[in-house]
Amino acid sequence: MKNIKIKLATIGIIASTVACKQTEKQSTAKLETLFKNSYDLKDVPTAITAVQLILAEDSTHVLRDSLPSLYLAAQNFEACLTLTNQALQRKPDNEELTKYKMISLEQLGKDDELLALSKKMFQKTGKVEFIYKQASAELLTGDFTSAETTINTMMDKFKNKPDSVDMMIDQMRTQKVPVIAACWNMKGYMFIQTQKYREAAMAFQKAIQIYPDFIMARRNLDQLMQNFSR
Repeated sequence: MKNIKIKLATIGIIASTVACKQTEKQSTAKLETLFKNSYDLKDVPTAITAVQLILAEDSTHVLRDSLPSLYLAAQNFEACLTLTNQALQRKPDNEELTKYKMISLEQLGKDDELLALSKKMFQKTGKVEFIYKQASAELLTGDFTSAETTINTMMDKFKNKPDSVDMMIDQMRTQKVPVIAACWNMKGYMFIQTQKYREAAMAFQKAIQIYPDFIMARRNLDQLMQNFSR
């Protein structure tokens, strides 16, 4: 009789464990559906909540690597940087994650880290987006001599190529811009910082001539002209 009771108790524990696992699977499936629907609707806060609840049950769930991009979209750059660093430990060669890290570093004003990472990635890949970030970081740190050298290198290397870079228009929008036009826009910014306003205006005009739809270059030129007219 004692053995029968022990067996019955064991069966009860197994049945309870199976039921719990089934419940967890159903809960995860519902949260995955919530994530998908929220993501499709661009409801970022709800999508983040859904992923965090899933990870509370399963810390290795495939959706964990979606968090850096979600926090980037939510403009929570501290969280994005922390989670991106964690993801890069698992996927050190993932360029998309590296780009998230660069954006976060830039937004958080960590220009020295951004510069070091940009140089490393350009040396490794030779891709235009990384040398462009390098030049941006050099401008932000006030190293105009290095920035001019980097910009000229970029213009020479990519002058006959159709490469483009993503430029921020505002906090929510970016614009793809031909790399040479982007370089002239950067030169315009550099000339303003060194008080060479005539050269700055010419640089912005060249950027617009190359790419007439260049929103940031037009904005920079308009602002410069307004300051001249005062």
